[in-house]
Amino acid sequence: PPPAMYLYLLDVSRNAVNTGYLANFCETLIENLDKIPGDSRAQIGFITYDSALHFYNLSDSLSQPKMMIYPDLDELILPMPDSLMVNLQENKESIISFLQSLPNLFADTFETDSALGCALN
Repeated sequence: PPPAMYLYLLDVSRNAVNTGYLANFCETLIENLDKIPGDSRAQIGFITYDSALHFYNLSDSLSQPKMMIYPDLDELILPMPDSLMVNLQENKESIISFLQSLPNLFADTFETDSALGCALN
């Protein structure tokens, strides 16, 4: 069977940040990373969205996660197709670091728009 794959779409708009949703989600996922189903091949990835889509490369080979922002939702192409999903076990430290930093990354946002439809596509 193919490896389990988990792609999380996270709202990082002002409302998501102000309500505490983003911080609560990140904290809860960190606490439960070891409980995610799948074997040693399980893959995980993250896309955040407000009025734009943000894709992340979480490979441990990088000194820090790499974010790519796509504001043009009409001409959307998938960046980094080979590194959007990373092995959960092999990149666990990068994933934890990313989740710990994510609420602060968008803490001062004033963006209220949501590109959820594009993120789902």
